[in-house]
Amino acid sequence: MNRPTVLVVTRRMMRKNRVIDYLGEIHFEFLMKMRILPVMVPIAQGALQCLPQYMEGMSGLLLVEGDDVEPTRYKAEKANFTYLEKTNPYKDEMEIRLIRHALRHGLPMLGICRGAQLINVVCGGTLHGDVQKEKGSERKHIDHTPHHYDTYRHPVTLVDGTPLRRWYGQSELNVNSYHHQGIRDLASRFKPMAYADDGLIEAYYDPKADFLVGLQFHPERMLEEYAGNSRVWKAFGAAVRKNGRLAPKNPAPKK
Repeated sequence: MNRPTVLVVTRRMMRKNRVIDYLGEIHFEFLMKMRILPVMVPIAQGALQCLPQYMEGMSGLLLVEGDDVEPTRYKAEKANFTYLEKTNPYKDEMEIRLIRHALRHGLPMLGICRGAQLINVVCGGTLHGDVQKEKGSERKHIDHTPHHYDTYRHPVTLVDGTPLRRWYGQSELNVNSYHHQGIRDLASRFKPMAYADDGLIEAYYDPKADFLVGLQFHPERMLEEYAGNSRVWKAFGAAVRKNGRLAPKNPAPKK
């Protein structure tokens, strides 16, 4: 039996003066354990022209971490440009086209970190270019100290009656944090599911979609801490498999 496919766009780095496109292995492991076929979409030049073929038979979209979202993509303020860090406009364009395709056809989407920010932007929301500097927050959202980078946690409060509250079965969590951009204005179609103690939206969902979830934190990087971290992925996988079984194959756009 063929597995439903989930597309995920790669990241880019330099290794020994060579460009490398890559993704974290844990994302692949989760998808394959859920009987889903992960398909990497490289950000190499020429990939935009290949997107229609990638979209054929696509059953879901996963958007993960990466460089800053270009402020030209949303209603930006001056500070968004002032505190901008490394960007990749080509990756932005590829993921934006995939998000729009998923929205048109009601495909399940899970956005993590940058992915959550970009989905919000595509749907009309805005971002803080730097949460600490623009929001004036005293809450640290990233700790660059090497021995604290992966262990740093901060508290979030979950909103009652939301999928996140149901998956975790509790009202508060301590979550990891690896970002300096963050949601300023949430797109009108979404409902918040969690807030940091400085008011920053840490999770949202579309109540009218089968599965459209954005998380600022990384559940896959703290699996041993809460059972809900796995439930998030299982819910995404269930939505993808349902779409793969029941939904007609949507043709990709001509452009």
